[in-house]
Amino acid sequence: MQFSSEFILDREHFSECYDQSAIINPPKKIRYNFIGALLAFGFIIMMFTDQSVAVGLFFIALAFVEYFSWKYAKAWWLSRQMWSKNSGNRITLTIDDEAIKIVSLYQNQTFLWREIKAIHETPLGIILKLENNGQSYLSKSSLDNEVIEFIKAKTVKKAVSH
Repeated sequence: MQFSSEFILDREHFSECYDQSAIINPPKKIRYNFIGALLAFGFIIMMFTDQSVAVGLFFIALAFVEYFSWKYAKAWWLSRQMWSKNSGNRITLTIDDEAIKIVSLYQNQTFLWREIKAIHETPLGIILKLENNGQSYLSKSSLDNEVIEFIKAKTVKKAVSH
């Protein structure tokens, strides 16, 4: 089989990737105890020690950073992806009997079938779990049903559905 498709790395694609990945990799839970400890430590330093107030404020600021990193995790992740060099570029996806190839202006990736240790099918795509503990997302909007079945067949012993 030889399949080729193109898509643009835009905000919608990145958002879909984040949302579908969250199905199998749930977002981190807020660490209330850690935030509370940072706040308490900051206030204790400010009120009961001879240290500069700036040291206590530093720990209080860290508590706010921890909270906002949880609250705005998706927005922050999407912003980092949109700042990347590949954002807005056309991506060529090629799937054949040997590998899955993703080619762009700045980055080329090849995933040999033996390097894919598992696949997770989500409602809108397929997540490839790789031997190096990485993962890659393929949107079903770039694939047809025949290719999806081909990917499943190539990784039949490795498939996990969600």
